Amino acid sequence: MLNQQRWQVWKSPLMWLLVVFLLALPLLADFNARLAYSRQLATEEANLSQQIATEKTKHDQLLKLQAYVKSDAYVEHWARMSRMAKPGEVPVVLVPIDSAHAPHAAVGPTPTTNDTSSEWWTVFFGVSTPTP
Repeated sequence: MLNQQRWQVWKSPLMWLLVVFLLALPLLADFNARLAYSRQLATEEANLSQQIATEKTKHDQLLKLQAYVKSDAYVEHWARMSRMAKPGEVPVVLVPIDSAHAPHAAVGPTPTTNDTSSEWWTVFFGVSTPTP
């Protein structure tokens, strides 16, 4: 009779459901871990795609810079920044005035006064008089 009761326990659908659940539990845990890993990979893929787009933009900018550096416009710009001039041009360099260097007076002819008395003195007496 005990043997028949055991056979009845194994024949019950509830027992088989319990056995299937116990066998499926490790599979469900593995499936959950794979889903979490898949989500992590998708997040990393999105981040890497964004980094790739950023690096492509930098690469395009560097290619444009390389083309500019190889051009004549860059050579002329560099020469202008180095205070060079083309033949026939006159370079003008602006010098900032700071407190250590006071502006200098303009160099040019000295102004003359309209004092004719020293000239007349020289004409009459032949000796020039010192001007006060």
